[in-house]
Amino acid sequence: MARRARILELLRQERTVRSEDAAQALGVSVETIRRDLEQLDHAGELVRVYGGAIPVDAAPAAEPPFEARSVLAADSKQAIGRAAAELAEQVRTLFVDIGTTAMQVAAALSASAPITVVTPSMRVAEILTARSMITAVVPGGVVRGGDLAISGSHAVEFMRDVSPDLALLGSGGVSVERGLTDFEMDEVPLKRVALRNSSRSYVLADSSKIESVAPYRVCGLDALTGVITDDGISAAHREALEAAGIDVIVADGARRPGA
Repeated sequence: MARRARILELLRQERTVRSEDAAQALGVSVETIRRDLEQLDHAGELVRVYGGAIPVDAAPAAEPPFEARSVLAADSKQAIGRAAAELAEQVRTLFVDIGTTAMQVAAALSASAPITVVTPSMRVAEILTARSMITAVVPGGVVRGGDLAISGSHAVEFMRDVSPDLALLGSGGVSVERGLTDFEMDEVPLKRVALRNSSRSYVLADSSKIESVAPYRVCGLDALTGVITDDGISAAHREALEAAGIDVIVADGARRPGA
């Protein structure tokens, strides 16, 4: 069908298709576009998301192992870590999530700043224990191998009583349509509580994760203050995030993934 071919062409050009935009461009109803997207999704041509569709390659099914991720986009992650650490310079209580970029935040935090860092990452906590002025607080719970991430009801209950000045969140993907998404369902509840209790919240996401969608939704963009990324982010993606009310911080000295 020519209309569906045109939808796929729009998707290749824009990397995302909104149902309303496609309906206007093709002169049909939103309901018709939704049916087309459903058929294309079933055929494996795209992935339907809330409000539209994204390319199949933008929706990875599983996260690479920790060892592999630790060397991916390493320069970008270090730059993002430094930018996030600068953002945290004036806070008293900080939430630092799990992940390889979160570890770069821990490494970049000032050793002379008297700050309390709450983290569900044993790897982040290990880095922070070398800083005498930083108090690292880790909740109890179930530990997942690789990232050494803590989750579960005990961790969530602990986090309910903590109100960080700033939350720095890891991500599986960040998109205008789906918001913040992640790969580990068991770790979503803790992220949501940290978000809800924090005065400000920024997502740590190298540019390969912008407009990517992981399997489990954490929150919409309206729950976030901003995103810290690298200079690989496209102008269109940056404009879309800013139009959605997101503060986009592009870290200095980052190299684009794969560069």
